This record gives sequence, structure tokens and C-alpha cells, in this order.
Amino acid sequence: MFENKLPRWLYWGLLITFIVVNGYYLFPVFRYLQPTLVLIVTAALLAFLLNYPVKLLVTWKFKRGYAIALVFLLALIILGTITFTLLPVLLRQLYDFPRRLPSWIDSSKVQLQAFEVWAIDKNLPFDVSAFIFQLDERFATEVRALPAYVINFALGVFDSSLELLITLVLTFYLLIHGDRFWSGIWQWLPDDWGDRVESSLKQSFENYFIGQATIALLMSISITTAFLLLKVPFGLLFGLAIGALVLIPLGDIIGIISVSLLTGLKSVGLGVEVLIVALIIDQAIDNTLAPRIFGNLVGLNPVWIIISLLLGAKLGGVLGLILAVPLAGAIKRIADSSKITQTTDH
Repeated sequence: MFENKLPRWLYWGLLITFIVVNGYYLFPVFRYLQPTLVLIVTAALLAFLLNYPVKLLVTWKFKRGYAIALVFLLALIILGTITFTLLPVLLRQLYDFPRRLPSWIDSSKVQLQAFEVWAIDKNLPFDVSAFIFQLDERFATEVRALPAYVINFALGVFDSSLELLITLVLTFYLLIHGDRFWSGIWQWLPDDWGDRVESSLKQSFENYFIGQATIALLMSISITTAFLLLKVPFGLLFGLAIGALVLIPLGDIIGIISVSLLTGLKSVGLGVEVLIVALIIDQAIDNTLAPRIFGNLVGLNPVWIIISLLLGAKLGGVLGLILAVPLAGAIKRIADSSKITQTTDH
């Protein structure tokens, strides 16, 4: 009723002001509770994704309890298989990469010097000596820091074993009792806002995460396989990294360019080859499979996508980047449904 008595611009102005002011004062609390909130959001996201095969088994006349147990067991088997097969190879490549990078830098300097000789012979105004100096100085610093990053990563995995166990347990219970849990939360919202928020979040997250997870899996398998066939150094590490970056809008392009530049240090020809192959696979998936999987993704203007990514990274780090776009899409859906409701009432 209050919404209908005010002009739309005033209503949304007051609402945004209320959210911003409360957000400003609650932000320190959020920062303090961020590790716990990340654990809860991760478990909720895993439960959300696992609920789809559970629903599929239920349609095949499985009891929901048995379906949850079967899906959770299969997920643990897949996770354990990846942990004991791919993860050791991935960590070994992650540890070996900083050791090999200095030789790649030396190779790039030789290639740049050869290019400078060719440019001088052709009377072309190219001077790469300054670039070589910067490349050597900056990469030397980064290479010295990479082993520390690897060690911190390994220690972080070891220290987070308890959090991983808690996340798995919470995911299991959200699969069992998730419907009642979320229904209780939506009931705290006034009037029809509960149904509106629930449907908007569900539709936005379904469109985004199911499609993104599928595309990320296809991209990881395709690019990793291509890199291994081409005998690209650290093909597993690079391929999985590009696939993981698909979860972030424009992340696949950033990953492909970064990997191409890195392999280009070893050999310009190899870098160009990696760039062409990865772009062909990326565009093939984006232009053929992605439209069928995504459909109308979240209906956001690209400018709002960039803004939501910046805010998500600032507030929630990597998890914020992953959640930023579907949350922004849900907010837009809520705003659109509110506009439709106002128009209908008038």
C-alpha cells in the first residue's frame, strides 16, 4: 500500500537511501563475518546446483531421501577422484611453473633481440631494449614471489580442511531441509515481497549458474584436451584456469590472452597457436552451445554487469565476482516486477 501511495521515483529513492545507509553501518559487521558468510553461501550454492539432479531422480520415481543420498555420494566420489588424480598433477604444475618461467623470459629476450636486429636491417623505428629491461625487472620480482604464492596456496588448502568438512555437511542438510529454510527466510519479508524475491533469485540463479557451470565444464575439457594434444607446457594448469574463469563474465577472454602471452614468452609461434586454438574453441562454444544453454541470461546492460562485478569483487572477493551478475539480475527482475505491479494497480 505504501508503495502505491508514493511516486515511483520517490519510492525507489527512499528505498535505495535506506539500503545504502544500512549497508554503510552494517559493512564492518559483514567484513567481520565474511569467512562464515562465504562458507554458508558456498554451501547454499552447492546445494542449489546438486538439487537439479536430485529433482531429476525424483521424477524417475526415486524417493527424495534416496535421491539426495545418491547424488551426494556420486558428488563425493567425483570430488575424491579429482582430488587424487588431477589435483596432484595440477599442484605439481603450479609449483613447477615459477621454476620454468625464468627460462621462458630468457627465450623471450632472445626473440625480442632478434626482432630488433630484423627491424634495424629493415630501417624500422623499433627499439625493444627498454622493453627487455622492464620485462626482466618486473618478471624477476614476480618469479621470486610465485613460490611463496604456491606455498600459501598449499597451506590454505591444508588449513581449510575443517571448513571444507563443515561446508559439505551444511550442503547435505540444505539439500534435505533447504525448502523449509528458505521459506522461513522469505516469510520475514513484507507482503508479496517474499514470493517476488524468491522467484527472481531462483530464475536468475538458474539461468546463470546452470548455464555457466555447463559452459565452464565444456570449456575446461575442450581447451585442456587441445592443449595436451598440442603439447602446450602446463596444458592442464592453463586449460583448467581458462575454464574456471568462464564463471566470471569476460573471464575466458582474459584467461586466453594471459595464457597466450605467457606461452608467447617461450615461443611466439606457440603463443599465437595457443591464442588461435583457444579462441576457436571459445567462439565455437559461445556461438553454438551458449545461446541454447543460457537463452536470455539475466537481461542486464553490459555497463551494469561491469559495475556489479566491481562491487562484487570489492565486497566478496572471488565469491563476490561469481555471485555479482546473478544477484544484479535478480535485483533487476524484482524492480521490473514491481513496475509491472504498480502499472497493474494504477
